[in-house]
Amino acid sequence: MSLNLAIFILVVVFVVGWFAAGTQYNVRKGHQAMRWLQEGLPVIGEKTTLRWLGSSIVELKIQQAKPPFSHATVLFVLEPRDVSIIWAFARWRGRRDLFIFRAGLRTQPHAEVEVLDSSSWSTRGIARQIKSEQWAPLSVQPPLVAYARPSAPQINELLATAAVDGCPLVRLAIHRSEPNLEAQWPLDPLRQHSARDVLETLRRVAERV
Repeated sequence: MSLNLAIFILVVVFVVGWFAAGTQYNVRKGHQAMRWLQEGLPVIGEKTTLRWLGSSIVELKIQQAKPPFSHATVLFVLEPRDVSIIWAFARWRGRRDLFIFRAGLRTQPHAEVEVLDSSSWSTRGIARQIKSEQWAPLSVQPPLVAYARPSAPQINELLATAAVDGCPLVRLAIHRSEPNLEAQWPLDPLRQHSARDVLETLRRVAERV
């Protein structure tokens, strides 16, 4: 066997092996996250539909949600562990496993608000976009930045309502267009809390806006 052929075979074995191991890890972690969420889902609604988007995103949809929600979506966005080069690049850019909650509300919010950690991989470009739309800046504790329109609500009270101990907020967005509410937290520290407590927090936020 030539050296080039041997190197080629080793590379193929590495790529295939990494893909299998990374996919298996994400599937296992996705199932763990779903089991964690199951306890809290009755806070939002009873019937859900589930699908995997590739091996890195789990999507759960609640089409008929309880008030103040009209419908809701939960996303577990995992690191792309199935492809080594993409995973290494994404991790270098700060990508970590993420919990995203998006919902439509039965009553349109009074104001639009964006609170975000602009250094997070999932929020890059949002601050620049809303600045171009001339949203008013609000004073919040770094690393968060905040903007609102047409007027500034009680932002500190809203952030206190959305606080989850030991879990830094990545994004809290309130819009008049759907999704009316979006919240993002890093997944691993969030799972240190019960899913019921997390979803109750989101319900209280929705009631405030």
